[in-house]
Amino acid sequence: MDYIALAIAPGLAICLFIFHRDAYNREPKLNLIVSFFFGAVSIIPAFFIESAFVNNFSSRIGDQALKAFIAVALTEELCKFAVLRFYSYRQKSFDEPLDGIVYSVMASMGFATLENIVYVTRYADMGQGYQVALLRMFLAVPAHATFGVLMGYHAGRAKFEPKHSARLMALGVFWAVLFHGAYDSFLFWQHSPEIKPYVSNLLLVLGAVVSFIVALRLSLKLIARHRLLSQRTFRPGAGLSLQKAYEKDIPLIRDLSLKVWPQTYSTILSPEQISYMLNMMYSEQSLAKEMKDKHEFILVNDGKEPVGFASFSLTEPGVYKLHKIYILPSLQGKGAGRFVIGEILKAIARKSGRALRLNVNRNNTAKDFYIKLGFEIVGEEDIDIGNGYFMNDYVMEKKISSVIT
Repeated sequence: MDYIALAIAPGLAICLFIFHRDAYNREPKLNLIVSFFFGAVSIIPAFFIESAFVNNFSSRIGDQALKAFIAVALTEELCKFAVLRFYSYRQKSFDEPLDGIVYSVMASMGFATLENIVYVTRYADMGQGYQVALLRMFLAVPAHATFGVLMGYHAGRAKFEPKHSARLMALGVFWAVLFHGAYDSFLFWQHSPEIKPYVSNLLLVLGAVVSFIVALRLSLKLIARHRLLSQRTFRPGAGLSLQKAYEKDIPLIRDLSLKVWPQTYSTILSPEQISYMLNMMYSEQSLAKEMKDKHEFILVNDGKEPVGFASFSLTEPGVYKLHKIYILPSLQGKGAGRFVIGEILKAIARKSGRALRLNVNRNNTAKDFYIKLGFEIVGEEDIDIGNGYFMNDYVMEKKISSVIT
């Protein structure tokens, strides 16, 4: 019975891999199990359809290719697609493009696992159960997974691009059938009398294996693409990183400020004051002067592009001031600000700092955000910034009692 375990193991391992790739908005486990089960059941109609047609093809090269693409690949991928489209696609939990890949791979692994058990059991009677189980562990089952990724990637897009859903669905089936048919063609040519054994063996290596590798590489890229979208949607802070900004980054910082400021202060300040303060505090000359005055600027990246910036400096022994922290509106309220301040506090602690101060407009709800992070109101300031405008701020401070790691 060990070879049965070998037949089951690769499918389950791939399911676990995909499950853990879906780290930011995981699907209900019951839905995944049902998709896997329906995928296994879909082998039944596939078996009867294939049985009705496979004997209609001769052993000639062309006929074997047609059998691979039409009788086998198209039949099997359509059966798996039916599970994806008529069960998984309709679930409320199918709420992001990555779910197309997750559910499609689950259905594909259900199909591949049961198919694997059938093959291994059949060859076990010939004394080749272990050999077939090991070979299919590294080729056939992962190949089914890659076909599932190709189909699921397009199904995931189709769910959220309704104008193009039919085209994307068809495209997903097309790519799955294309790679599946190419893979099987090289396998079927092994039995064609038109090809000499050493040639068919070479074609098997250069064809089936290479087509699998190409599909695998493409699948991993598609998984990464949808996973990044998932991360940016559900846990934007998970992919954030900071880097020090220099004078060459000043135009970028100004551009970010122009995207953030008007929306952040539209309910607090007049458009005229916003325009005045942007020109006064975020001109390239002003930012360059602050850098020369030892304000340390940092850029916030989400793994793809800059999404914010911050600056701080030492104002008195052991006390630093956070002068600026701005994140694009699309990431506000999703943990990005908490992440940036946390990293700044760690940097200050490593410099033996004992407190971080900041000013926040008294009408700005950001005050409550800072209180949640442990800042306390320690004073008020009314700062004349010229042209008849004032900054009416709370002064807030957070003590740093020990090094934050």
